[in-house]
Amino acid sequence: MFSRQALKTGCLRHVSRENAHQAGGFPTLHPISPRKPASRSFHSSRPNQIIAEALQLSQEAFQGVHSLTGLPWYLSIPLTASLFRLVSLPTLYFTNKSVQREQKIAPLLKGWREAYKWRARLQFPAGGTEETAKQAEAWVQSRLSLRHKMLQKSYKIMGAWSRNALQLSFLPIYILNTDAIRRMSGDERTLLSLFIKTNGKVDTSIVPLEPGLATEGFFWIPTLISPDELWILPLAFGALSVTSAWLAVGKHMKTQQRTITGLPLGPMRTKEVVLLQLSQFVMAASFLFPALIIMWDLPTAVVLYFIGSVGTQLVQRPLIRWLVGNKKPIEPLEARLPKLKGEKEA
Repeated sequence: MFSRQALKTGCLRHVSRENAHQAGGFPTLHPISPRKPASRSFHSSRPNQIIAEALQLSQEAFQGVHSLTGLPWYLSIPLTASLFRLVSLPTLYFTNKSVQREQKIAPLLKGWREAYKWRARLQFPAGGTEETAKQAEAWVQSRLSLRHKMLQKSYKIMGAWSRNALQLSFLPIYILNTDAIRRMSGDERTLLSLFIKTNGKVDTSIVPLEPGLATEGFFWIPTLISPDELWILPLAFGALSVTSAWLAVGKHMKTQQRTITGLPLGPMRTKEVVLLQLSQFVMAASFLFPALIIMWDLPTAVVLYFIGSVGTQLVQRPLIRWLVGNKKPIEPLEARLPKLKGEKEA
């Protein structure tokens, strides 16, 4: 004889099989123990949780643009990149306006430097020791630094560190979006995956694979999670990247080198050297990134995001220049020594 509980269990399994057979599927398996509620598996520490939530917000942005516009993924991905770039337009306007004002006072600083050099010759007469010459240069630099701060305050110019921080404020968003679209493409080799792991493995539950990317293609590419075997998209991104870097810093490198040559040793020369090295790094990186895309076989969806972002950047620059305007700089001051009474100026 079977027990009542065994008969009840057998009937439930029989009904499940019949329902599955009628639906054209497979039998449903019922676990004996109740299932625990699902939960995200990313690390519970605060920094990792913030990164995970930011990645999910980025994923929702990609999905939201795709759903609202009804465009295919190969169009909605670069469109999302462009929208994120356009959000940074006010920041770029204010930083470029500050740069324009800085350039406007540059001739004034040059004139003040000449004036301070004449005053230094009076306070530190020629023919002195090398130590006296260093003291004279230090005196000129200190006076020029104070004058620079006064002019920045008068013309409402943003400090260099604040300006650079604002210009780089888009970088975290760019990294998050790149990481999110790579995860949506099934690529686990992301930068942030080094910080968010579960038991030493990449946590794919934070941003899972997007099914649409695995089914939609792009002309000669079967799916958007596949790399471009013909290298057409990586090379197109490379051309846009090099053009953007050249317009941003490359064409100014010769001017920077001439400026450094004409400056004496001091903080201003050191600053110009650092800026030149940064420009050289940006130009080198613009050539390196396309090669890394090809070498790493990045998914097409990721390359489309890169193309949308750098393409919008190329459009932003002339737009920002038009909004900021092109005002002529102030003419430098002419340093003059005091004249004797009755002496005529030349």
